[in-house]
Amino acid sequence: MSGFLISGDNALLGLIMSLLGVSRKSLSDSVDRALVRDVALVIGFALALGASAQWKAILPGNPIPMTMQTAVVLLCGFWLRPRLALSAVCLYFVLGMATAGGFSKMPFFAAYRAGVSTATLGYIAGFLPAALCVSYLIRQMKQVTLPRVLAVGAIGTCIIFAFGVAWIAMTLTNVEGAVSMGLLPFLTPALIKLCIVAAMVSGGKLVTGMIRS
Repeated sequence: MSGFLISGDNALLGLIMSLLGVSRKSLSDSVDRALVRDVALVIGFALALGASAQWKAILPGNPIPMTMQTAVVLLCGFWLRPRLALSAVCLYFVLGMATAGGFSKMPFFAAYRAGVSTATLGYIAGFLPAALCVSYLIRQMKQVTLPRVLAVGAIGTCIIFAFGVAWIAMTLTNVEGAVSMGLLPFLTPALIKLCIVAAMVSGGKLVTGMIRS
């Protein structure tokens, strides 16, 4: 009896696939291609996060470098589904810790060195919820417009700064010192990066085409 049911299910599946014009082989190939694409995107964004950590500007008397990482985190959230965005940031963090452990000479964190800086650990931890939040929120919108992209990107940026400033306040100084050290000098650059990313997402055919994939 169970064999008959399985056979019937297979026949029904075959009928549906034939009506859709999809063969079993092409369905398998499609799944394989999607998996390969997802893996490539996760690895690509993890590497992009590592590379963007090296594009830095050092502020006098400030242990926190100015990098392009927040822009990449936002792009990661806009471009990838929540699970993939989270995976990309986690992979970046794992690769960064691996370099700190001596597995590689390739620096993945800021300041051209391996390892985690005490001052920047909060920002790095904030990458995870920021990418996840941006990815989730943008996919709840029926229409992706520039104001909405700016709003979602601003939320993601605020999450990163909230984690970063809170960590500095707990480990290095008080709240006032953390704000002056970890927030105020970076507000204008963060706004510029947000506008650039928002323009790419709302106006770029390639990026917007990936948003709901």
